[in-house]
Amino acid sequence: MISCARGRDAGTLGFWDSAAIIFAIVVGVGIFRVPAEVARYLSSPVLMLAAWLAGGVVCLLGVLCFAELAAAFPASGGTYVYLRVSFGRCAAFLFGWTELTVIRTGSIASVAFIFAEYLQSFFAFDKLFVKSAAVVMVLLLSFVHLAGLRYGKRIQNICVFAKMAALIGAIAIGFLFHKGSLAHITAAPAPGPPNLLSAFGLALVPVLWTYGGWHENTFMAGETRDVTRTVPLALFFGIFAVAALYLIANFFFVYMIPAQRLAGLSLFAPEIFGMLFGRWGRKVFEALIIVSSLGCVNAMIMTGSRVTDALARDNALFASLGATATGNGVPRRAILFNGLWAVALIAWGTFNKLLFFTGVVFWIFIGLTAAGLIVLRRRAPGVPRPYRVWGYPFVPLLFAATCLFLTVNALIVFPGQSLFGLGLAASGIPLYLISRRRSDFLSRSREGMV
Repeated sequence: MISCARGRDAGTLGFWDSAAIIFAIVVGVGIFRVPAEVARYLSSPVLMLAAWLAGGVVCLLGVLCFAELAAAFPASGGTYVYLRVSFGRCAAFLFGWTELTVIRTGSIASVAFIFAEYLQSFFAFDKLFVKSAAVVMVLLLSFVHLAGLRYGKRIQNICVFAKMAALIGAIAIGFLFHKGSLAHITAAPAPGPPNLLSAFGLALVPVLWTYGGWHENTFMAGETRDVTRTVPLALFFGIFAVAALYLIANFFFVYMIPAQRLAGLSLFAPEIFGMLFGRWGRKVFEALIIVSSLGCVNAMIMTGSRVTDALARDNALFASLGATATGNGVPRRAILFNGLWAVALIAWGTFNKLLFFTGVVFWIFIGLTAAGLIVLRRRAPGVPRPYRVWGYPFVPLLFAATCLFLTVNALIVFPGQSLFGLGLAASGIPLYLISRRRSDFLSRSREGMV
């Protein structure tokens, strides 16, 4: 079993704190960009809403699996922990390596750039300050988390409340003051694609990307109060709340702008906010994105450092990243490393290309985690399971099969990017072998000293 460091600050995440992590990461900037992409594949408002509902159902299947795993193995690290106990250290190492080098730090850097760009636009700064603002934001939030979990979670809760209130408020204003038209919803759709099933499958790719992060609170399980109850409940509440919000938001977007026109507007959100708030609309939207980006980066720094910490505790090669701060128990070196690596990616400037190469890797690891639940039911039947997945074994099998479909689909549609992503993950194999040899050497050295 993987242990988690605890200090005076440990165990301070409650139900709302755990759910807020999901809201902060999932409800990010994607909801203001992806609906236009979905509209390009599916011209019918009904089919568009069906795609968002299907994405929520897929994530719910994953939540059912992760809820059992989180309750049975309540240690910080989430997916890393579950892969380790079900498929061994190599699978867990490859996941941790990919998170460490590309997925997590690349995502932090990417969202930090979005934050800086909208901050520059809001205050009319010189564009030369964009990179500097992104770097400062990542470093400041990293140092906040070094001070203790309680400070990071306060920023988290404030940002989530402000973001959700602003989005829900904008939707309410649009409906109450009849800024749009229900005729957009009931209008006859444009001729659809010749292969509707293929188009629906392609639309699911960006939809599921927007839902990404539904399991992130499991990374903080070791620092959550009443973990076997809190984390599963937060998972269920989070995915139902997010799915409902996404369905309402997309209904609202089409209510404001017809689906055919929405398909041609990559940046439709500023126009909608302009319709709602007049000449101040763009500033209101920019402020919303700034707060949303800040909360998203804050959550990713918090959760990502726990994956790095779990990797460091298991592998001698990364052992130096496993130190925690005296008194508050936070993984200080993991936080610093993730922050500095994200800063390096910002300075490099081409890191965002890597983000398109990691989708296939993500679904492989998530699918393996669901399959691991079946393995653990057979291998470790005596492990206490306060929560058991409904519909076992069909739910984990269905979710794993869905992940396999998404992986194969990505390989077919985006072969170059997907193979590059697989290569990034596979590059961790020689590092794992080196790490094992170093661990064996250290073990033999200790035995020789006894």
